[in-house]
Amino acid sequence: MSAVVQSGDTASFQCSQAIAPYLRVKYDATYGLELAGATDNELGVTSQRHLVSGVGASESCPVVLANAQGTVKMTAAGAITQYATVYGAADGKIDDTVNEHPIGIALDAATASGDLVEVVRLPGLASVAMTSELEDHYIPVSDLRVWDAPSTVAVAATGANDDLAVVANTFGTSAPTIETGDLKNAGATTRKVGFFFRVPDNYIDGETLKVVINGGMKTTVASVSATVDLEVVRTAAPSVDICATTAASINSLTAADKTFTLTATNVVSGELLNGVISVAVNDSGTGTAVIGQINSINVQCDCAMTA
Repeated sequence: MSAVVQSGDTASFQCSQAIAPYLRVKYDATYGLELAGATDNELGVTSQRHLVSGVGASESCPVVLANAQGTVKMTAAGAITQYATVYGAADGKIDDTVNEHPIGIALDAATASGDLVEVVRLPGLASVAMTSELEDHYIPVSDLRVWDAPSTVAVAATGANDDLAVVANTFGTSAPTIETGDLKNAGATTRKVGFFFRVPDNYIDGETLKVVINGGMKTTVASVSATVDLEVVRTAAPSVDICATTAASINSLTAADKTFTLTATNVVSGELLNGVISVAVNDSGTGTAVIGQINSINVQCDCAMTA
């Protein structure tokens, strides 16, 4: 069914489903008007001026077109901060969770799903191509801390007690490394180092977040085992370890990446994460030095990008 233009900014379309007012809609040439998904380019918003309680399937539904002048009320998918940039959400709603379909600015706050929010559309914003990309954020060795004394920088030349050490190596020849010290014939020994990481402002809340640790053994493999493990907590929930990956073996003279996935359900942009890396070596030999070694720590975040 072709649209029936009612004014400069409103048109009517046949519905493919029952649709309530204040929802983003798109038009399917086969089925008719239907609710827009989170990243769909909507035709407009079901008209608050012409609808009271909605329309049924196959009925004609007036729509305030997406290029209409002024503001339009839309239905929130959840809490929205006043003056936040809003984006498409499922079932024709909007949210302030970042995705590739920005819509405009919320002039009102919403406290729950179903609240109505007055929105001023920003066509220029909508024309920006939004994508997501897994960004690399390497932790410099200069930022590492003594794991249980975070005010102290981890700079000891050799590992001792329960602490990993930052080893400078030879400038211009080898990069600095993080090492256990010699643990030959020391039995089961665990040494640790800590770091803080601020989640980037363009991180897409709740999306992929992982830590890639490159490590191995420096000169000799352990006679029993050598592993690297990671614990990460949010400062907002310091008792909950969000690392979902168990310890991984690094008992090899060939260094390799070990990936630790974080449960990012509640992680939001801008917050601070606190991480502790543990290297556990178990050796009963009496030969050459047995040293666990970490070469790099890389936090990978799924972040919003503009083309």
